[in-house]
Amino acid sequence: MDLVAPAGFVYIASGDRYLREAAESAAQLRRTNPGARVCLIADRRGEAAFWDDFVPLPDPAFSFRDKLALRLCPYARFVYLDTDTHPLGDLSEIFALLEHFDFAGHQLFEGHDSPIPGVPDAFPEFQGGVLAFRRSAALTAFFARWLELYDAFRAPGRPDRKAYANLTDQKSLRLALYESSLRLAVLGPEYDFTPSHVNFACAGVRLLHSRGDDPARFERRINARLGNRIYHPVLDVVLHGQAGGPELRRLWWRSGLQLLRLAGVACTPLGLRNWLRRNRTIRRLFLGDRLSP
Repeated sequence: MDLVAPAGFVYIASGDRYLREAAESAAQLRRTNPGARVCLIADRRGEAAFWDDFVPLPDPAFSFRDKLALRLCPYARFVYLDTDTHPLGDLSEIFALLEHFDFAGHQLFEGHDSPIPGVPDAFPEFQGGVLAFRRSAALTAFFARWLELYDAFRAPGRPDRKAYANLTDQKSLRLALYESSLRLAVLGPEYDFTPSHVNFACAGVRLLHSRGDDPARFERRINARLGNRIYHPVLDVVLHGQAGGPELRRLWWRSGLQLLRLAGVACTPLGLRNWLRRNRTIRRLFLGDRLSP
């Protein structure tokens, strides 16, 4: 592979929806990280002038498998970003990690629901939305193994091939990393903050990974006060060691709604509950799906 730059970011998009998302995310990336080089790997070029580099996506599967084409990124050090990420601040320190490590990603509190023989629970999954790599012979071997494992987990002969863990890229990524000789670094949650799950932060959040929310509004809330804090998506509240101000009022309000929801579930016939679930306003107020796609 001919490398065209020492470092940069890469997006992968197959289909119009994800191509639009990639362009929106990359536009925010350019505002928060001026001078960054950005590559698009996609089934079509889109607005060619917008991207520094374009690599055609070979044989797009329009599935998680397309993500593994990030191996084609023509940079010596590169950071892959999902199309639904929103850069909020300087991401250059990820590249600083790649001066000393071959890989960096954010480890999750999950993966244990899909155990892999030989991989201890003490080695959880990495979130697949923000991944950083440094070119080497070991990385080439890693990408080949990751693709092999991904296809193996989805092989037609497997009885569990359609299980969600086997459809996504994270289970195969976990095993490929565990088997590899790559030097691994772990990103803090501030570099891959997913508000659709209970999540933690200490420093300022620099990248939001979410659909359906206003990134600027959420950044103001999550970064209003730094230090150890937690975001709870159902309650839609940012909690510090000592909650106060608007977030405390929000906690009271959202907790009350959840108690009403529990009471309603206990008292409402199933048919009526199903009808209420289809009501957008009810879903927003009581079911906590504000961040759903």
